[in-house]
Amino acid sequence: MQQYKIDFVHFLVRAKALTFGSFVLKSGRTAPYFLNAGCFYTGELLHELGRYYAQALLSSGLEPDTIFGPAYKGIPLAVATSSVLYSDFQKNVNYSFNRKEEKDHGADAKTVMVGAPLTPETKLLLLDDVITAGTAVRESVEVLKKYGNPQLIGILIALNRMEKTNEGENALEQIEKTLGIPVYAIVTLDEVIEVLYNKPVDGEVLIDEARMEEIRAYRAQYGV
Repeated sequence: MQQYKIDFVHFLVRAKALTFGSFVLKSGRTAPYFLNAGCFYTGELLHELGRYYAQALLSSGLEPDTIFGPAYKGIPLAVATSSVLYSDFQKNVNYSFNRKEEKDHGADAKTVMVGAPLTPETKLLLLDDVITAGTAVRESVEVLKKYGNPQLIGILIALNRMEKTNEGENALEQIEKTLGIPVYAIVTLDEVIEVLYNKPVDGEVLIDEARMEEIRAYRAQYGV
């Protein structure tokens, strides 16, 4: 496993973004772990998060012109990643994001888009934290088709939960198949387990035998 992936898991834990317990998800499932991207609210944490997204992007081999962050959680992800790509890796990549509703005044009235102009020639990478059912991604794709219709060359998320949709399909594979684009993740759940199972972070073991049994039971029902 690449070192930045190991460091990323430790970063998620120390930022209290990745936690373990009992969490009711939007899908209605009760999961033994949860990733909360809202925990990255300081300049330090956001910059570091952007660095991990940037490293994953560079590892993917993709070369987007623009990074797109869906409203609202994706906005800081796109801005931070674009900024770090320039400051740390000397890569000048645009960013853009959408509003939830069209602006009704000013020079950019009648659009929901903010940031770099998008055209059919734009090679665009979409960033998000996780994909569960893929509903948000499909909504973003429809927005992008309406405003600029760029070439979506990939999706990059923080964590691949390695789960099925409620219809029993692999969530990420379903997105890749229906949209015809690859989905990348900084880390997968398997990698998180490899880093944390019976291994302490700052003196605390987050995935001990009891927690691992909960994760196994959850994955037996919803995992891929």
